Amino acid sequence: MTEPSLKMPASRNVILYGDCWPVVSAVQSLTTTMLPDSECRAIFDLPSLIEQLTVEPRAALILCLRPREHVFLFYALRQELSDHPALVISDEIFFNDRLMLRVWGDLPCMMHDELSMMVTSQQLCEFLTVPSGYCPEKSLLAEFLQSPTLPAGFSEVPQIFHLEAPLMDYMSLLIYREMLDRKITPFRMRMLQAIWSGFQTRDELITELDAPKSKIWNEKHRLLMQLEMPARLRDILYGTRFCSFLQRTEFISPAEVENIRSEVRERRIAKVEKNCITTLSNETMS
Repeated sequence: MTEPSLKMPASRNVILYGDCWPVVSAVQSLTTTMLPDSECRAIFDLPSLIEQLTVEPRAALILCLRPREHVFLFYALRQELSDHPALVISDEIFFNDRLMLRVWGDLPCMMHDELSMMVTSQQLCEFLTVPSGYCPEKSLLAEFLQSPTLPAGFSEVPQIFHLEAPLMDYMSLLIYREMLDRKITPFRMRMLQAIWSGFQTRDELITELDAPKSKIWNEKHRLLMQLEMPARLRDILYGTRFCSFLQRTEFISPAEVENIRSEVRERRIAKVEKNCITTLSNETMS
């Protein structure tokens, strides 16, 4: 059985960024298999990522991470996410992750389960002479590599924050507005705040909110339904707010980001000028 290969312009390279090396490595292997004529480069720090996206304005971008843990990365890449096709691959998507994907242009997201199926299929291709029953070409990753498109929307986060705290405050405001749009009642908001503060068992919530047991159960159930979340404490703690201590990318101000882009452009211009001078000198000597 031959390994799948997608038709794609040779100039369209792929840039990978992630905080989990095994996942990035798996995506890189799959991408190289499906696009043997394109370069797939893995990058693990934000400044280098900005540089590479500036050097390759036509490259597609794949982010292997949980969006809620990389607010600073998405903020720094505000322009790049508008100019480059982008796909997010994550192991879980919470309420705040969906908000992140939406406010940065309705970015597509693929789950690890689908990635695992692709990896298994690729491994079977090496041993079987008949199809394994799963077609990698039908996965979201394969569709993205075959027809990379720019995000459907635009960033809703203004490029005006030069410190971490104001940006995180703004993200908290966005999630609060989203909850209001979903008609979350004041009592359910109080319940969320109580859970964030450490009142997490039913008895603790009854005491803190001064409400009967039946109301606590009903209101919590309706809250989870409105937020489209399962009844798991971890989802509520980390999926209904943005936490600075969870951020895994360094904060870079818009001015610093622009400096990185400018330095890359200046180096490229200097290189072109040097090549032109060398060419003219060779022609003159000949």
